[in-house]
Amino acid sequence: MRILFVESRTQQCPSILMALDRMGHEVADYPKTVENIMENEQEQQMLEEFLRLNNVDVLLTNLFVAVLAQITNQLDIKLAAWCMDSPAYYSWCTEAEYDNCYLFYFDHKEYELRRQSGQSNVYYLPLAADTAWAADLVITDEEIKRYGCDISFVGSLYTHNLYNSVIENFTPKEQEMFMKFIGQSAFRWDGQDRPHIPDEITRIIQSRCPELFDRPYIMPDEYYLRTFFIGRKQTNVERTSLLEMLSQQYMLHLYTREGEYVPDGIMRFGEVDGASDALRVYYSSKINLNITLRSIASGVPERVYDVMSVGGFVLSNWQEEIPDLFVEDKEIVTYRTPEELLDKTDYYLKHETERLKIAVNGYQKVKRYYTYDKQLQKLLDMIK
Repeated sequence: MRILFVESRTQQCPSILMALDRMGHEVADYPKTVENIMENEQEQQMLEEFLRLNNVDVLLTNLFVAVLAQITNQLDIKLAAWCMDSPAYYSWCTEAEYDNCYLFYFDHKEYELRRQSGQSNVYYLPLAADTAWAADLVITDEEIKRYGCDISFVGSLYTHNLYNSVIENFTPKEQEMFMKFIGQSAFRWDGQDRPHIPDEITRIIQSRCPELFDRPYIMPDEYYLRTFFIGRKQTNVERTSLLEMLSQQYMLHLYTREGEYVPDGIMRFGEVDGASDALRVYYSSKINLNITLRSIASGVPERVYDVMSVGGFVLSNWQEEIPDLFVEDKEIVTYRTPEELLDKTDYYLKHETERLKIAVNGYQKVKRYYTYDKQLQKLLDMIK
């Protein structure tokens, strides 16, 4: 099968290309990103010409955008989009319903939402890790000492979010109403359905910030407000508060982008330089913390699989799909409240043998079931 892989610059995944090569496919890595093509008409023409000349069977991407659907539909080429970020807002368009398109979501609730909207070309596919690449990674004693800590968290605090950018448009009373609504579901990971955004809040936002509703995507207002306006602010509050709480008692390393506001007392480092350095952090940390972005309704984020790919120990907030993918307390440990997070952090830092056994079990599960080779084979089998 002749496959062209077009990668997103915001969600880079070189492991897809390496896995397809190991699987024996004739595969090419397109030199420009999805964003380049989306933003430039000349780049779109160049991609179309490349596809015409190279007899591509499938264009594979990890970010669905309408222009890729348009080009492949015109050329009668299959487009497979493994939406590896959430929410997959670019896929809320009529082009996503083209017969040549196949959309794969790692969050089952997002997949169900698309099915309920009448879209038939959507599939559920959990994420993956590259254990083959991780196995070749050399981690020195000096690097283990450099990255070693009780707890690490690699990721954004979402300081720069839509909520923070427009909140000054609202009155103090309205801001208090928003934070009260956020507080109804913040710091709880129990799988219970959260209350719908009240109509009053929606009306207030429409009145104060009508430009937020002038968007090219056909997603429901509830989905948009929950994932972008509410969800990222809630993630910002949760991640900042939990990391501040843990740093008061333990040696915690935070690896996050420049410009993020980080409270005093948290040992802040810059973003890890590349995927291999992130794996070094995961291997060297006693506990790797996962605090899932709130727009991921039920799925398990990439961070969990990557940590397990090097035998790292994962302590994650509970997600609805975790029991379907992993055995709790044998392959992964979860918390549902901040209090439970503190209790389990203390317990597993004091019980090293038990912690290491769980980490090994997690590695074995990912290696057996959730490698890129295995997940991509499922994807290709579905589009056949």
